[in-house]
Amino acid sequence: MLCKTTHQSQQKKKHKAAMDGSSSGVDWTNLPPQLYPLIAQNLKTHIEVRRFRSVCSSWRSSIPPFCASISPNFPFPHGPTGFLSQITIYLTRPDQNPDPNPNPSASSSSPSSKGWLLKLEECADKIRLLNPITNWRVSSVKDDVARNPTDLNLVDLNMVELGKAYALRYTKGSGSIFGINKVIVAPNFIDCSIFMIYNEGKLGFAQIGNEKLTLINDQISDYDDLIVYKGQPCVINKWGQIFRINSSMELVPFSPPIGFGCRKNLIECCGELYVVDRYLVANQQDQTSPKIHVRNASFNFFRRHPLRRRRIYEADQPKAIDFKVYKLGDEELGGRWVEVNSLGGQAFFLSVDCCFSVLARELEGCKGNCIYFTDSNDISFALKELIRSDGSVFSLEDRSINWLSSSPVYSQMFWPLPA
Repeated sequence: MLCKTTHQSQQKKKHKAAMDGSSSGVDWTNLPPQLYPLIAQNLKTHIEVRRFRSVCSSWRSSIPPFCASISPNFPFPHGPTGFLSQITIYLTRPDQNPDPNPNPSASSSSPSSKGWLLKLEECADKIRLLNPITNWRVSSVKDDVARNPTDLNLVDLNMVELGKAYALRYTKGSGSIFGINKVIVAPNFIDCSIFMIYNEGKLGFAQIGNEKLTLINDQISDYDDLIVYKGQPCVINKWGQIFRINSSMELVPFSPPIGFGCRKNLIECCGELYVVDRYLVANQQDQTSPKIHVRNASFNFFRRHPLRRRRIYEADQPKAIDFKVYKLGDEELGGRWVEVNSLGGQAFFLSVDCCFSVLARELEGCKGNCIYFTDSNDISFALKELIRSDGSVFSLEDRSINWLSSSPVYSQMFWPLPA
C-alpha cells in the first residue's frame, strides 16, 4: 500500500523530464486531446483535480476547476436526511527527486525522505483539514505556520492514499449527526448505498433516495466495526466474529469469535485482515463527581456550556487500558485467528472513523510496533471537538499507554510540513 505513488505524481515527474530534454520519454504536454476528458472522468475529488491541473498549462486548460457534485442524501436514525462527506488520509512528503536522474547513493531512510499524515474532508465545495486520529478540525495559524489546507502546494508533494472514511452531516449546515459510530460506502451496489453502525452497536443500511433506514438483524445490537475487505463489506461484533454482508442483507460468518476485550476494530495491513481488541475501564472521574451521561444531554446543553462540554464527554467515556492484536489466517484453511505479539515495523492507527496502517520508517516521529488511537467511538462527537485533541499511543513492546501530547516527537507525524 505504501509502495505505490499517486498517478498524478508520476505524470508530473515525466513531464519535468520531457521538458528539460533529459529523458527520451513522451512529452506529456502534447497528449492527444481526446485523452483529457477520459482522464478527467476518473478524477473524483478536489485534490485529484487540483493535482491534475497543476502539471502544466495545457493540462490546466483541458479541464475546468473542480465542481462539487450534489452530495448524496441518506436517511439517518434521528431525523429526515443527511448528506455524505468523504474523508481521505494521505501520507505526504516533499518530492525528493524533481531531477529525473536522482542520485542513486541517496539514502531512502534519511529524515528528509520521511512523510507526514494529512487528513482532508471534502464536503460540497469545502476542504477541511482534520487531525488524523481525533478528527479535530485544524484551521488556525500557530508558530507562523498556516494550517489551512488551501495553503498546500500540491505540486511539490508526493501523496499516497492510506484510506478513506465517511461521515454523515446535516443537509442544512455543517453539523455532524449524533450517534453514528462508523460509515462505509457499500461496494458493488447499483445505487449509492452505505452501511453504518449507530446507537452503539446497531447495523443499518441506507440507499440514496430512500427515506427509510433499514436495520439489519434487528435482534442484535452488538456490532463494533465495519470495513471493506477484498471488495466486500464486512462487520465484526463484540465477540470478535466477522460477517460478510451479501446483496440480500444477510450476514455470512467467515471467522470464529476471538478476544475478550470490550471493543473490536478491523484493520487491513499488507493485504491481511487484523482485529485489534481493546480492553476498557470506566473513567475514574465518575466515582467522585455527579455523572451526566452525554447520550442523555441535549445539544442545547452543550451550546450553553461550551467550557464544560468536553470535560463532561470525557467523564462519560471508558478508557483503554490494554490491547491485543489478532490476524486472520487463510480462509481456505478455516480462517482461524493467530495472536500477534509484535507489529514489527508497522504502526496501526485507530481513528474515530477509520483504521489504517503505516510503515513507521516512512512517517516522521512515528514508532513501530505501536497502536495510535482515540478513546472516542462516535464520529459526530469527534467532529464537534468534544474529545481530546491529541489521542494516545500504546506500545506492544512494554504495554504502556501515553498521551501523544506527552512528547513533542509525536507531533512531527502530522501536517503542517516544516518550512
